[in-house]
Amino acid sequence: MENIKTIYRETNWERIGIAAYYGYFAINILMKAFAYDHGDDIYRYFFIFGMVFLGIKLVTTKYTLREIAWAAFLVGLGLALSIITKQNTWLLLFLTIIAMKNCSFRLMIEIALYIRVFCAAVLVIGSSFGVYDIGSKTTPDTKFVEIPVYSFALNEPNYAYLTIFLTIMLLLYYNYEKLNWKWFLVTAAVAFLFYKLTFCRTGIAVFFFCWALIVFEKAVKSHKWKFLLALSVPVGALFSFATMVVYNGGNKIMALLNHYVSGRIYIMNSYYRLQGLALYPRTQEYFYANYFGLIDNTYMFVLLYCGWAVALFFFFLVCRTLFVLYRQRHYKELVMLGTLALYAILEQFVMNGFMNPFILLTGILLYPDILKEGKQTI
Repeated sequence: MENIKTIYRETNWERIGIAAYYGYFAINILMKAFAYDHGDDIYRYFFIFGMVFLGIKLVTTKYTLREIAWAAFLVGLGLALSIITKQNTWLLLFLTIIAMKNCSFRLMIEIALYIRVFCAAVLVIGSSFGVYDIGSKTTPDTKFVEIPVYSFALNEPNYAYLTIFLTIMLLLYYNYEKLNWKWFLVTAAVAFLFYKLTFCRTGIAVFFFCWALIVFEKAVKSHKWKFLLALSVPVGALFSFATMVVYNGGNKIMALLNHYVSGRIYIMNSYYRLQGLALYPRTQEYFYANYFGLIDNTYMFVLLYCGWAVALFFFFLVCRTLFVLYRQRHYKELVMLGTLALYAILEQFVMNGFMNPFILLTGILLYPDILKEGKQTI
């Protein structure tokens, strides 16, 4: 018994917890990289292992009273949203952020990068050689001519391109200080190749937008001008809200804009006109009663589903994160968040911390040292 007590006292439980957190993060990145979700048995098994690792991290970490108070509030909010909206994205996001204490964001990105490169290679090479279903089908191009596209063993071609895009994003962030015109040519060649294979116009547009932000950040030396990078989410949210509210299909400009985003504005406007906005979250059944389609806009998805109270709170946290990053001169993080702020106008995935690990940067509001280079390794 004394030997057991001695081992317990001498064991570095905090370090074990940190290693467990990286294991939890890696498992979830792996599942998303292979496009598994809660409907797949393999996802359920890995999810259980991941939650065990998360639990180890939570019970082996020493939190301050302030951190405990915030954790209790976020978990309570996450549970409420999970029950009402029947989606666990919020709860998982908050739990992942709460458990980030003493962990290195850069190491998390490194883990995500290696896993996504491996998974993308397996899926593309495997499906190209017939190991997996390449998912060949046709889709109309801008001239309404049917062209072949491929999903590379994933759900659909757009998701296949998103997998490549997210991998490139992680690669650019991890090697940000080395980026030059050679990096642009190589990544642009890969991005354009998969654009031709998937015809994902959204992804290729956001890719070049990302490089525009990179060029801007590297070319502009003034700290004041770089404040523009911190405005990405407010601008995206206001643009989304304005187009949803004022949309008129009879207006040629609005109709053209709606066409370019594949009808997303019409869908949001239809929900807004028929069901309005609420202060608090509403159940999915409320929206399915008059179903117009998926709300593929993160900003308005949060507002319509979760109400003004939650939306304003969440956008405040994200905007506060942007301003903290700007004040501390973390420009490459602002570039990545700015890029995904544009993608948020067109997709919902940016709320998922394992699809978009940069959303976890909001953890800097709780733990200011997560971006310190070399802070904590396994």
